[in-house]
Amino acid sequence: MSIALPWSEFKAYVAQVGPGRGRVARPAQCIFCDGERIWFNGWRRVLVTLLVEGQPQRLTDWLPLQRVRCAQPPCGRSWTLRPPWLYPHRTLEPDLAEGAALAYLVDPQATYRSVAQRFGCSWVTVWLWIGWLATLVTPAAVLARVARLMPHGAVPGLLPRAVAAAARAHSRRRADTVRRAAQVLVALAMLHRAQPEPPMDPSPLRWFLTAEFLAFRRVARLTQPGFSPAFDTARRHRSR
Repeated sequence: MSIALPWSEFKAYVAQVGPGRGRVARPAQCIFCDGERIWFNGWRRVLVTLLVEGQPQRLTDWLPLQRVRCAQPPCGRSWTLRPPWLYPHRTLEPDLAEGAALAYLVDPQATYRSVAQRFGCSWVTVWLWIGWLATLVTPAAVLARVARLMPHGAVPGLLPRAVAAAARAHSRRRADTVRRAAQVLVALAMLHRAQPEPPMDPSPLRWFLTAEFLAFRRVARLTQPGFSPAFDTARRHRSR
């Protein structure tokens, strides 16, 4: 979530609204069916980015947002009441995703919630990042690139076969996903080290995503596996 609000006003909102403090006004109508019976339905906590003196600052304090639910059958739908100065805006910082994924994958004691608290995101986000990494690219394809640059640098045996996090998975399918995510990160690290000139970006994942966009105009989306089709820049220029 991003907000454009002075720091003092943000602190005042947090002091007045939240569990055990106070509620915002109950809506008069449902936004889905125009029903006039609305119930409070708990809270949603989000992390926000605040503009402080014109510079974005990621806060570590959670912002509570009131949830409400339509009491009119058969609607029963719920939604979040957001202040007018706050708007939803999701961002994916590859170095953050990379660090959170590694922390979860290699630490036998790590949980999605503990990693989320450490990296300042939600546990669902960590869960999504793991699945996204597993489908981003195949380790074999990355190792093939490594072999073209450094024939002796592509070592399949270095790809992890056993990952501590896989043992914590609740299904075989998720265990395979976790293992594949770890293999992708290791393969990208090999590709990063195999470059003739050391990349200026220390994050193998961020460097790889940037290179894919600059070279092939391909974008990796968190909600879709793999990369999007390349942008047709030639057609765009012809249409002008």
